Amino acid sequence: MNNPSENPREPGSAASPVGDAAASRREARRRLLKGGLAAAPVALTITSRPVLGAIECHGPTGFQSANVSRLVGQAADPACGTRKRPADWVAAGVTWPAGYTRAMLFGTAFPGTTLYAALTLEQVLAGPTTGTANDKLIAQLVVAALLNTASTTVPSATQVRAVWTGYLGNNFRPGSEAIWSASKIIKYLQYTMGIAVTFP
Repeated sequence: MNNPSENPREPGSAASPVGDAAASRREARRRLLKGGLAAAPVALTITSRPVLGAIECHGPTGFQSANVSRLVGQAADPACGTRKRPADWVAAGVTWPAGYTRAMLFGTAFPGTTLYAALTLEQVLAGPTTGTANDKLIAQLVVAALLNTASTTVPSATQVRAVWTGYLGNNFRPGSEAIWSASKIIKYLQYTMGIAVTFP
């Protein structure tokens, strides 16, 4: 520790017990940080993720960094509310939220759309017979997500409509993210319904 390059001093100064003690303390701190203490924040992060995961519900801008282990596969959780999937909403006897009916046109619920505009919400949930596989699935998912907004915290009705419009225009981009592919849109909508998803 008395190497001038490791413990520089002013020219002409002599080594002092105070300077050597400070250098020893710095070296001890370095050894401690290189050892077990450096791993502590990582261990805390790992142990806290499941707790956070159980109470988080993410909108589109938080989806990529979301902890997707959060109660996936379940119809409800304390933070996100009750979430139904397309098949749940189209089932006979299920009560729909106020403001929406089975006979409402898709074009009324999603103003400005031409694709599926003349179909009812119930017909879209049951599965359109035209369009690409992505068109059909995303239409089903946005209707279910829109109905879910009556009892869930995210996404909002505005966000659901933006997802559909963005998908049609191939320009859905939450926040400053890159444009989302159809696959990512599908994963996000499924995630909001408690369906387990994985990132590529």
